[in-house]
Amino acid sequence: MELKLRCRVITPMFMAGADGRTPELRPTEFKGMMRFWWRAIKAENNIEDLKKEEVGIFGGTGEKEGKSKVMIKIIPENISFSSYRALPHSNTKTFTLRCIRTNSTFNVILSARENTLLFKNVFLLSIILGGFGKRSRRGFGSIEIVEPKELNFENLQKDKVLKKILEILNQVDNHYEIQNSKIISTKKGGSYPWIREIEIGKDESNWENLLIKIGKASHNHKDPSLGNATPRMASPIYISVIKIQNMYYPIVTTLNSSFPPNYKCNLQKQIHFKREVLS
Repeated sequence: MELKLRCRVITPMFMAGADGRTPELRPTEFKGMMRFWWRAIKAENNIEDLKKEEVGIFGGTGEKEGKSKVMIKIIPENISFSSYRALPHSNTKTFTLRCIRTNSTFNVILSARENTLLFKNVFLLSIILGGFGKRSRRGFGSIEIVEPKELNFENLQKDKVLKKILEILNQVDNHYEIQNSKIISTKKGGSYPWIREIEIGKDESNWENLLIKIGKASHNHKDPSLGNATPRMASPIYISVIKIQNMYYPIVTTLNSSFPPNYKCNLQKQIHFKREVLS
């Protein structure tokens, strides 16, 4: 089975090729994000079972692990490049990175030997909840599906979007519900980044204002609980950007904080950071 999706870039995408500098749409990164969000959605407590199921679906490099059941092909359509500030909120750190510009379009072809619906739903959730390339946890590299139109959120109301996300989540693993205007997991996973809750914030008239807002909140509440360089820890708060009726909204996904022993951080900073982004 084959599924073709036409996609458009919403926020600058810092995705590079083998040299780490030249902007390029990489199928391996798209597949990697599908694996990441599939694991996050599952919220599995038994990590060994999770790994076995993942390898059975996405393949592995070990002996007898087999190939992935899904192939991803990227076909550029109307791609343009520029440079953009990676920290648009900062008055001092003005460096830029080469990026794939907003409104660039490309096609994604998902080819699956089986479980076509699963791969479609996981891909949808990967682009709704996440982004691609550097700084994707802070709103960069967000994309939307243009066609087929029934997979586009542009004409939905904000509350309908949350219900649609819930519907897709529960088709992958049925343990999510809406409480107090946010999606929560009713299942507790093990010691890895699984989805605890999903919220949609207030709108901005353009994507740049939203990225600046996210950047300022990150600066104001800087803490190892929101990611760290040494030791290397990715932020458990993932922010993507979606477009609804020509307005831009942050989707804030709180993942389980799986920190090493004796990791010093202030978890209250996560709450304050999210509150600022969502408000």
